[in-house]
Amino acid sequence: MRVVFPLSRPWPEGPVVLWGGALPAGSLKYLTFARYLESSLPEGARGLVELSGAATALALDALGRERGLPVVAVTDAAGTGYLRTNGFGGEVRTVRGLSEAWELARGYERAGWCWPRQLANGELVECVASWAVRLREVVRDVYPAVRSVVCGFGTGATVVGLHRTFTSAGYEVVGVQPAPGRSLPGWRRWVEQSLGETDLFYPYREEVALETARARDTDGLGALLAWAREEPRPEEVLIISHNARPPGG
Repeated sequence: MRVVFPLSRPWPEGPVVLWGGALPAGSLKYLTFARYLESSLPEGARGLVELSGAATALALDALGRERGLPVVAVTDAAGTGYLRTNGFGGEVRTVRGLSEAWELARGYERAGWCWPRQLANGELVECVASWAVRLREVVRDVYPAVRSVVCGFGTGATVVGLHRTFTSAGYEVVGVQPAPGRSLPGWRRWVEQSLGETDLFYPYREEVALETARARDTDGLGALLAWAREEPRPEEVLIISHNARPPGG
């Protein structure tokens, strides 16, 4: 898949933003999971199921329609509201905690559904790296001033894939997690919401830098823009926004 990355600065001398919402299915997750399903969708799978109340569920919803497969999103009440507001067409199963969500998805998996296990599946890092290499080439050519890359911390696959791809070329990569006691759609706090040693991010926890959003930030793009504004040179920052659209887009 040849991708045209929508990149621009929201204001002069500001950071560069990758507007993931302008991509297919309105999310960078579409690129990651399209690659994953190309290689890992079991033959005869009855459908797709995932623990998600944000971008991943929306991406799988689009990919499921393309393949004629039903999609189930397992999430909490906040995720249920987000998905319904943002046009999710599959079934939503609302749960109260991670252990309940995990067992519910496991039941679907036993019944023949494909569960990518995004919180624990290290293969997704390679799927991110597959499109991040092209992104790095575009950024290097079009925005040579960029020196650091920042994105929200969710499963960890995106920030690790970006870290693997960009740091080898001399860039700094940072993940931002919500402030304590706060929630942001699709983001999580590592310490409170980790699966422990089985977590996708666990092998990289000491390698990839995680910082914390301000308590007053209420959405992912706002949190990332605030982070960039506090940098000495915001124009050297590339923001990875999974599902934001450019102004007027």
